[in-house]
Amino acid sequence: MHGFFVIEKTDKRKIFRLLGVRIASKKLKIITAPSTRERKLSEKSELSNRYDVLKDSLPITIENISKIIELETVKVISFGIFDNLLIRPTFEPKDVLHLLFHRVKKKYNIDLCNARLLAIDEFIHQNVSLSDIYNFVAKKLSLDEKTKLLLQQEELDIESKLLTARKDFMYLYDMAVKNNKKIIAISDTYLPEDFLLSVLRKNGFCKIEKIYTPISYNKKKDNGELFGDVISNENIEPSAILHIGGNYNSDYLQPIGKNITAIYYPYIKDILISEQSIYREILSEYANFDLGQRLLIGFSFNRVFADYYQMPKKPNVFADVSYLSRLLLSPLILYMALKILQNNEIQDNYEKIYFASNNECLIEFAYNFLKDNLLNKKLPIQHLLMSKQIYHMLKYEDFIRFIESLDDCDNEYYKFRNMLEDVILDKSLLEKLLNLLSEEERELLFFDNKEKCIDILKRFNLILNQYLIKLKNNLVDYLSQEVKDNLGKRGIVFNLENDELLSGVLTNITHILFDQIYSFNGNSYFQKNNDKIRSFCISPTISDSTSLKILMCSLFSPSKLLLENEKFQNDLLVIKNEIKDYLSQFINVFGSYVSFWDITDLSAFARLFDFSWQKSPYCEMNQLRHVFYQGSSPFYKTKSIQYQLIMENYQFDNVFFATGFANPEKRYIPKSELSLSFNKKIGIHCHLYNIDLSEEILKYLHDFPVKFDLILTIPDEKKRDLLINLFNKKIVKNLNILSIILVPNRGRDVAPWLIETKKYQDQYDLFCHIHSKKSPHLSYSSSWRNYLFSNLIKKESVIDIFNIFEQNQSVGIIINDFYSALKHGHIQNNISLAGNYNEQKLIDRLIYKMGFSTEMCLNDQLFAAGTMFWYRPKALEQLFVLNLSYEDFPKEPIGVGGTIAHAIERLPVFVCEQNGYKGCVYTKYPS
Repeated sequence: MHGFFVIEKTDKRKIFRLLGVRIASKKLKIITAPSTRERKLSEKSELSNRYDVLKDSLPITIENISKIIELETVKVISFGIFDNLLIRPTFEPKDVLHLLFHRVKKKYNIDLCNARLLAIDEFIHQNVSLSDIYNFVAKKLSLDEKTKLLLQQEELDIESKLLTARKDFMYLYDMAVKNNKKIIAISDTYLPEDFLLSVLRKNGFCKIEKIYTPISYNKKKDNGELFGDVISNENIEPSAILHIGGNYNSDYLQPIGKNITAIYYPYIKDILISEQSIYREILSEYANFDLGQRLLIGFSFNRVFADYYQMPKKPNVFADVSYLSRLLLSPLILYMALKILQNNEIQDNYEKIYFASNNECLIEFAYNFLKDNLLNKKLPIQHLLMSKQIYHMLKYEDFIRFIESLDDCDNEYYKFRNMLEDVILDKSLLEKLLNLLSEEERELLFFDNKEKCIDILKRFNLILNQYLIKLKNNLVDYLSQEVKDNLGKRGIVFNLENDELLSGVLTNITHILFDQIYSFNGNSYFQKNNDKIRSFCISPTISDSTSLKILMCSLFSPSKLLLENEKFQNDLLVIKNEIKDYLSQFINVFGSYVSFWDITDLSAFARLFDFSWQKSPYCEMNQLRHVFYQGSSPFYKTKSIQYQLIMENYQFDNVFFATGFANPEKRYIPKSELSLSFNKKIGIHCHLYNIDLSEEILKYLHDFPVKFDLILTIPDEKKRDLLINLFNKKIVKNLNILSIILVPNRGRDVAPWLIETKKYQDQYDLFCHIHSKKSPHLSYSSSWRNYLFSNLIKKESVIDIFNIFEQNQSVGIIINDFYSALKHGHIQNNISLAGNYNEQKLIDRLIYKMGFSTEMCLNDQLFAAGTMFWYRPKALEQLFVLNLSYEDFPKEPIGVGGTIAHAIERLPVFVCEQNGYKGCVYTKYPS
């Protein structure tokens, strides 16, 4: 090979084979591409355990933004308005318009939809006002002036009622007020400024002094022009303005381009569908859901994720029972209660609605709450204290026949005495019967010896039938009193499951015909074909409701046995309180629109629940392991909800899914501790060509474990002041000295590193080189950069790296492994690691210039792809005595190879090892 003999191109493979070197070629595929199915399964398995705690994945914390607000150099705080200060109960603004269209159609019988949406397309690139839009609409629909103004006001009214404060931004606003900052707001909206000010003040933002919109300035913020006017009108240095918002272009790139200090804090939707969000798969399809469900999703998730301090601290779909209540149970209960309230056939034909259960049914609670606080002209309700256990017994005239009907309870240890304890509610009778049985009889396994147990019971047939008659008489007396107002009229009773048995029992006992309201089909064993009973189904549109039925029937109308469980009692209290809060806020936001708002589809919520137990790796059903579903066996405890769901024969992707093996929470990773003997001077160089990545780098450096100096090289002097605001010691607590050096845009990150930091190298024991890497030609550019940052400057990685240096004095440089997608690309495309653009010749020259009497061979090829690493300055000192200048590097633009910068990328480990040190590959967070 090079330095020993010359290899002709045609003979290279033959020689390499003789040397035992494996090579990839288009003819000889050493590594083949996996099939599409294999690749999908592999990706699924890899990603299944990799979900982020969304609170931790934010680019910057509320606390750190607050610290920037406190800076004396920041004089003006600027906020985006929509999805920032104010949020709508939806992820898409057009949803509010569609709700408006429903209202206008019902109130004025005008079809506003097409004309209003056409106006959006007509004026999309123009700076127009709401008046301009409705002048266009009036012309399209031939509306008179009065009607036009009425419709325009309807849009303002719906915006005013639905817009609420985003708590994250309220915290930041309060911090700005506390620090006596001037507060302004900027928006590319067509809504009037006086209207915006009134809505902001109504929601608590009373100190906003000015609003900038295209209406007044004929400029927009999405191209940066409006920010120019903000700077002029505020008469202040751009860096003294701090702008905060969630549109990456309009609220971050554009103000930074104007040298304004800017912070990107994402919209709620963008948080929820971020790459590592557990909600991504389902919520990415948000646009495909119907309007009612979209609004319910937006409202439900906004309540949780609009407040940084209330966000879940776990990556689960439902982090605990309270989040299960907020994101699933409350929307489901709201839906069912509204369906009963909105059903005119029910509301117009009955005197009241009966709810029969052991305890107050949660749907009964929701119905009553909505009726009392929103729709008070609807039917009253009455609770019937009547358990499924009792009315299932009463369909039999003979107690023995009832016992014969009991199904196996899936409990091989279920004994005769257990059965008696479950079905005999009279404690004195139970005690008497047990005393009359022998020990051997009491301990009989009931289902294994069912006939023998029944024969034993026949000895007490008279007593047991008297007990059954007594139960029935007591129920007759109770119901006669409770339903006396319904004598001579049809009654209606709510039952979660459609089995018609409850209606039949009520009808037989009271001689009043009872119809039923139900949500789910019950067990076919109990269904009766009674043409006289009318049934009203309030079930949402869901492709497969089996899992939801099991959950809801267990929680919404729990059995007596379940209500005796102390843990369930605590959970039930949490659920009820969460539902109450949910309904209260729903009324405040949507109260004016309930009468014409129809929800039919809840498939997204059903999918969330199914995902939580089928695909989430966090074993989420363990939260409800103490909850059991009785189904057709209301007399004894059956298996848990989790067991029942698995028994539905769901096929998991592999045998490890939904087990503890797949649960990341079961994996203990020891906390990294920095060696007590560590006492080194640390320097970091970061070349910041892409200033917009400052926030991302701050996220990693803010909790850096030891004191360090930071050297930033930048090609734009105008960005200096805003960087001073961002990289401050309040946010980066261990930042010692910040140096910002202006450099030409030449030599990418390599030239500034070797030229500008040369004079600093001997001041430090350990040094790190990173840069604001973007590779727009690669689809995985951001992931690659995050991989490098996580493994080099994330706190836990830094501690590991420092310990490696401390414990291994021979280690001179630490790099990360090739990013997986990059590695795959090199293999698939047969890209030489030495480079394909004459990098080898440049490498040879540099090696010679550094005074090494050797060359880089195949076995020497080891380098940091992306040119980011940690090193001991002494290990790389020859690189800094090359005495390179910026003129040694070609002018931009340059390609992906063939320059001295690309040659130097391949040299650090080689130089380190020529100096007697070792190169080390470290990866804590695999790609």
